Amino acid sequence: PALNLYTDNWPIHTKSEEKPPVKVGPQAKIVNSMVSNGCIVRGLVVNSVLSPGVYVSPGAVVQDSVVMNDTWIGPGARLDKVVVDKKVVVGAGAVVGTGNQEVVNEQMPDRLFAGITVIGKHAYIPDGAQIGRNVLINSGRDEADFPPDKVVADGKTV
Repeated sequence: PALNLYTDNWPIHTKSEEKPPVKVGPQAKIVNSMVSNGCIVRGLVVNSVLSPGVYVSPGAVVQDSVVMNDTWIGPGARLDKVVVDKKVVVGAGAVVGTGNQEVVNEQMPDRLFAGITVIGKHAYIPDGAQIGRNVLINSGRDEADFPPDKVVADGKTV
């Protein structure tokens, strides 16, 4: 018989990273989300995807976001409509994805126009930072790359 690559009888599975099972804290809540092996969730995760090894601290909120491997989200941090690359640190109390989604990104108006903020690999978001919508935080950025008041307006790039 012919080989049918689209049959439901042969599902395709991707090998999971060698990580322990998900740990969910007593105050944590996960709603309509996919949480991968190795994640530790102590805060609130809603309509989001967490890749292996993500840590969500107590009081943190991750909503409508995709967070890649081994990212740490600090206590009280809030992410809304954010795509976070691997090995990022989001500091305590940082708010990422707030503001006016109508303001397009100045450098990439054809790509960042829908209210989504993007954080590159190995970036460090300082404690208490306020980052708007349609913002791009490039890979490897740290506290020294942010303005003194730690506020990044809608549509800006760091």
